[in-house]
Amino acid sequence: MLELHLRPRDLKERRADGDPHFVVDFPLSKLTVCFNINGEPGHVLRLVSDHKHSGVTVNGKLVGAPAPPGSRKLQRTYFSAITVVVDRPARAYIEVTPSKVILDGRRRMVLPCRSTAAVSSGALSVAVAAGANVTVTVGGDIVFVILLHLYKNPAPYQRDHLGFYVGRSKGLSAHCHGLLGQFLYQEVGLALLPAAGDAKPAAALSVRQRSVPVVRKSRRIYGGAQSVDCWFARNNAAALIDGRYEDYLTTHMFDTGEGLNAA
Repeated sequence: MLELHLRPRDLKERRADGDPHFVVDFPLSKLTVCFNINGEPGHVLRLVSDHKHSGVTVNGKLVGAPAPPGSRKLQRTYFSAITVVVDRPARAYIEVTPSKVILDGRRRMVLPCRSTAAVSSGALSVAVAAGANVTVTVGGDIVFVILLHLYKNPAPYQRDHLGFYVGRSKGLSAHCHGLLGQFLYQEVGLALLPAAGDAKPAAALSVRQRSVPVVRKSRRIYGGAQSVDCWFARNNAAALIDGRYEDYLTTHMFDTGEGLNAA
């Protein structure tokens, strides 16, 4: 058994949480970049794709909820389930929902999210901190932390949901892709553009020889416990991510894929 506790400040690499809000730290560039994905309920997003190399794939399923009063959006979407699929040394998976964790490896185990437990099977280990988070460890060099956002008395616009954080990525290859995985070994540059007339100075990121307009924003992370300032890319991260948002849709939660976002 392996039980691993990561404090919020230890989770500094890549994360997807909220509507869903994506936040990416680029340590060498000393920049934090954020973007939203305005998906539809039922969509399954490829978050990490490295099955051809490390054998790891992470997918997340969206659930819808009405927007709160005063919001410009008609609805919001959140992660209702996240799966970590491992192809090596044998195929196994962990599926996390707000209510339970399923570890299907050498044997199948089901753990409630409101109880603390730690189990392992082959290369996969999972530790549940009751009602708080689920830590998934793959082979010791890959750690994913899934936050549990649970409501005792939810408002009509609130849904129990999940946040996804990359805690350790050493075991993922340089070919890793997916909405978050593509940034693991990527750095970006920031250019402040001169203002035209009375307009405010503009900013743009340089990503793989692409110029991405960005604006400064603040994002709440770790279930609202912390706030982070970041450079925000609009329009479903157009030009920031490779291809389009639709390229990261997959057919089901256990699909390891062969498209643009497969690696």
